[in-house]
Amino acid sequence: MRITRFIIYFILFTISLAIAPLILQFYYPEIKFLIPKFWALFWIFDILTLSIYLIASWRMSISDKASGQALLGSVTIKLLFCMIIAFVYINANTVDPIKFIVNFFYLYFFHTVFEIYCLLCNLRNQKIK
Repeated sequence: MRITRFIIYFILFTISLAIAPLILQFYYPEIKFLIPKFWALFWIFDILTLSIYLIASWRMSISDKASGQALLGSVTIKLLFCMIIAFVYINANTVDPIKFIVNFFYLYFFHTVFEIYCLLCNLRNQKIK
């Protein structure tokens, strides 16, 4: 997958991922579904996903043998960074635990699935060549 194609997919993914929280925020303002600073976390996850994908994609283009390592390494690094972000967020803010878990894993799960899907597309393309 070329970088320009990934960027287009990434923009579409970001817009589609933001729709559900926006609907909840604007149509049900009396019920607080989102944690404080949700949108800051949203953009942090976006930037993290973009940077990790670009680094892993670059690493995969260097060597076919390093492709699997780049995929597993990117998932591991993302998990570590996300756990650090969760730790810092929980220490800096008082949040409802259930609401935090739902919001955090909404961001983490969908960003990780998108990243793995795009990296696997790159891995699959290398096998065809």
